[in-house]
Amino acid sequence: MLKYLLSIFISITLSASFIQLNHVDSKYENFEIEYMVDKNSSYSIENILNKKFSTINNRHAFSGKVGTTWYKIALKNITDVDKKIYLHEDFAYYSKEISIYEFQDKKILKSTDYNILADAQFNALTGSTLIYPLNIAANSNKTIYIKNIPMISHLFDLNIYEEKSSKEALMNRSFYSILIISIMFTLALYNALLFTFNRRKEFLFYALYMITPTLGLMYKYGIVFSYFHMYGEYTYWFNLTAILMLGFLLLFVKQVLNTKEMAQKIDSILNLILAIISLNILSAFIINLTFAMEFFKLVFLFTTLALIYVSSYLVKTRHPLAKIFILSYSFYVLGLIITILSMSGILEMTFFTFHSGGFGIILEGLLFSYLMHYNIKILEIKISQQREVIIAKNKKAQLGDMISAITHQWKQPLSRIASITTLLDFKIQVDGKVDTEVLNEKIQLINTNIHFLSNTIDDFKDFFNPEGSAKEYDIAKIIHTAININKDVSVLDNIIINHDLQFEKNVKTYKNELLHIILNLIQNSKEAFKHSNETIKLIKIFGYTHNDKTYIDIIDNAGGISEESLPYIFKENYTSKSEKAGSGLGLYLSKVILEGHLKGSIEASNTNDGAQFRIIL
Repeated sequence: MLKYLLSIFISITLSASFIQLNHVDSKYENFEIEYMVDKNSSYSIENILNKKFSTINNRHAFSGKVGTTWYKIALKNITDVDKKIYLHEDFAYYSKEISIYEFQDKKILKSTDYNILADAQFNALTGSTLIYPLNIAANSNKTIYIKNIPMISHLFDLNIYEEKSSKEALMNRSFYSILIISIMFTLALYNALLFTFNRRKEFLFYALYMITPTLGLMYKYGIVFSYFHMYGEYTYWFNLTAILMLGFLLLFVKQVLNTKEMAQKIDSILNLILAIISLNILSAFIINLTFAMEFFKLVFLFTTLALIYVSSYLVKTRHPLAKIFILSYSFYVLGLIITILSMSGILEMTFFTFHSGGFGIILEGLLFSYLMHYNIKILEIKISQQREVIIAKNKKAQLGDMISAITHQWKQPLSRIASITTLLDFKIQVDGKVDTEVLNEKIQLINTNIHFLSNTIDDFKDFFNPEGSAKEYDIAKIIHTAININKDVSVLDNIIINHDLQFEKNVKTYKNELLHIILNLIQNSKEAFKHSNETIKLIKIFGYTHNDKTYIDIIDNAGGISEESLPYIFKENYTSKSEKAGSGLGLYLSKVILEGHLKGSIEASNTNDGAQFRIIL
């Protein structure tokens, strides 16, 4: 009785180890197989037959150090017809060599060796998949032994298909991989194009950061084999993109956060890790790629710790990019950790764990794109605030000139008023009275001079008053105000300001800002006359309307602008004057105000006698 039960138990155990091929199923994608590790790669097929095997899932991964692995698959055709099936090893491109042995009744029927590193016509791969056709007679069984010699990572994915499902599997297996690659490539291309337009380095580093994992995943997912037919040992160098990716990530972080100015300590840490990454890449060439990829795990740990430190600093300092940066980087780290653990055999190799790195990078990439957009908005606000400060300082710098102009313009009317009051006081003291007609005449003269003083003050006071919104103005009146402000000072400097204004319409603009620009340009001409030998110093202002645009030309005869300086005069801090004489902000601010606020433009050129500045509104 005991012997009978034992035989039943053995029978059940043995039958459980078979993969039973039936009439119903056309594909087998989730089952257990047996394996044994040959660390020294010393066993032959004869040695293996009597060795003890362990069970493992048909889709799995080991560390690259595991050595040669033998697999045993027992197949049983439980139908009454012969079956032709196809074994698919979907991760064959991770291997150096694969050998397949067919056994029936403990006798070897066939053995086939595949050199995966050979050129396409010799390695027998179908794209990235090794397909092995197999015939099993009705109601019979076969045992298949597979010897797998890995290159770097040891990934194995064996599936069994009948003919139709075999073709379908080849067509469908790359869909999600191609989708991930396409999204990443699009992000890389988009940011590369942005870099060509704005020349901001973070867009370049981001594009390179996205393209390196794109190339790496093209290898990992087998796309370089299936669609580009690239075979041979050199394809394993695609693994190097994982290390390059870390380098471009750190360069991107340094640029977008401006770590050199934000925190010198953080910048130094990131520079140190960049140096380690460079050594990691160098080790691939000096030692070998397998060593470099093992070393990469340590480099990845250092990089992760450094960026966690960066994240904590951003939170501590309440940096506006802190939340976006931490969230986006978390997706990247989580996805890559899951991928590394699954490819090392620590986590089960599933669809999610296999693609988690790609999913994580896509989510991080999308958030990083938003981060860059948000960062540019912040920078634009800061630049706008800085410009407002510079404009305010520039206006204050003009205050001295204006006070001097007011002094000169007030001297004569004040002198006249003083003369009239002195005369009236003299008449009262001498005659005891003043004739009514004379008094009225003198009062009228005093009122005329007071009115002149009041108008002069109005010309100046509005210059410093902020304007909430643009309004329609007569541009001729704004130009007259600028001329009046400079009138007496220009006379003292023997400068004549002529004007010919023939505007056909009012213009919606900001009065004070336009006045500020015109004053800057007149002041530039006055400065230029200090270095001119012209006897007649002339500034001419022409105003006209053409094709629905308003033009203001300010021309002098002070000798013009040097050809070397002309291309740069609107650049910030550029000046052709001495350090004491000029700051290089006047023309720069004029351009900034015109283009950014007044929605106009300014041009500079030379005439026969001097310089011409054209304002277009």
